[in-house]
Amino acid sequence: MIIRDNLRLPKPALLVIATLGWLLLLYLCWIMVHDGFMRSYFSIGVLSGAITELDPFNNRYIEHPYQSIIHAGLGIIYAILGPLQFAAPIRERFKKFHRICGRILVPCAVAIGISAISIGLTFPVFGPPANKIIVVISGAFMVYAFIRAVMYARQRKLIVHREWMIRGYAIGIIVAWFRLMLNDVLQPAGLDFMTSWNIVMWTSFPLFLLAAEIWIRLT
Repeated sequence: MIIRDNLRLPKPALLVIATLGWLLLLYLCWIMVHDGFMRSYFSIGVLSGAITELDPFNNRYIEHPYQSIIHAGLGIIYAILGPLQFAAPIRERFKKFHRICGRILVPCAVAIGISAISIGLTFPVFGPPANKIIVVISGAFMVYAFIRAVMYARQRKLIVHREWMIRGYAIGIIVAWFRLMLNDVLQPAGLDFMTSWNIVMWTSFPLFLLAAEIWIRLT
């Protein structure tokens, strides 16, 4: 990771922030991989006839098994390759590997964004109708960000390329934050499911976009 020298914060403080940021990212990626395997398991079980019903939350995956398994499978690849793509030591020492990862990650990311738009329009989304709009906007921005990143990479504007990669990846990892806040923070704190769902739905996109901008300026 690279810490800029022109910021007002002392370098040790920036190193702490960057370290905590990486730990959170890796944890969210682990959640995304675990969740992806579980969704894939559900979908395969549905397609084989082994699973016919789960619970009100997960039944929507049973109703759309093909969309679920594609989205979840791509999400696993996305969560594994992301940290490898952004780690400066790997990026600087293994440039060919970095380019190969990018050529796999970006198509997966664009496909996930398009899939998220499709899911937002076809899956039942809890809460008010505006929640569907949030899902569609998030997916559209993710696709836009990764396309911009590729455009800047082809122009050899690598600093701006990295910034758009970070923005796009941050939006894609929101789903793991969603699971974390919903299952491990808000509901255990006593909030009901619908209130927790709406809080996370309305705050995650601006929160992660802000986090991406802060990360870009600190590293």
